[in-house]
Amino acid sequence: MDESASARSASTLRSAIESTFGERLFDRPTFYNNPGGLRFALSSGGSTVDCFLSAFRTAKVICEDILPPGQDFTVCLAICLPPSILAGRGVLRRLAQAGIVIPRARSTWMRPPEDPESVWVTRCIAFHVERRLLDNLLWCALASDLAIEPNPRCEAIYLMDLARAVCVHPYDDRGMDVLGGNHELLRDLHARHGRHLLDHDRKTMAATFGA
Repeated sequence: MDESASARSASTLRSAIESTFGERLFDRPTFYNNPGGLRFALSSGGSTVDCFLSAFRTAKVICEDILPPGQDFTVCLAICLPPSILAGRGVLRRLAQAGIVIPRARSTWMRPPEDPESVWVTRCIAFHVERRLLDNLLWCALASDLAIEPNPRCEAIYLMDLARAVCVHPYDDRGMDVLGGNHELLRDLHARHGRHLLDHDRKTMAATFGA
């Protein structure tokens, strides 16, 4: 794809994301604001390193059944920033340290703060990435609340396959939500990775996908 075609494709990403997953995709917590999804427990406790490694291994195994090898996918970064023209440079620098360079072909928009009195805003940046960057993005997402570097400290990171209508939101080392309109894929994930489902929400998921 040439640069102009890539730019046109990226400019439509926001509308494609919203039409595929709805306007509540970015409302937190993702699982409760987007019924019909899955919620997985990731880390098994222990030290910071143990939590991170167990979360990374579990998330990668599940994501490998969602994002096909060799196929690009879409990522959306949600970055909480103060209203400054210099805000965000540190986040971009730490993303680059983690191997994530935001391309020119991207879609960017602002979301208002949940607290109407807050001066902070959330900037969403969506773009296409190569499948080989899955590990890097999982690292960035799962390190968010841990003393692990590099750590861009994004508010949220969403990994999406728009063609298959599935979105993965690894919210920190504790858990990961998977949602979308691909009920067949979600049902398969529910059965295949049942031992990793979050116990607190098993009944809710069983009501949708069966025991």
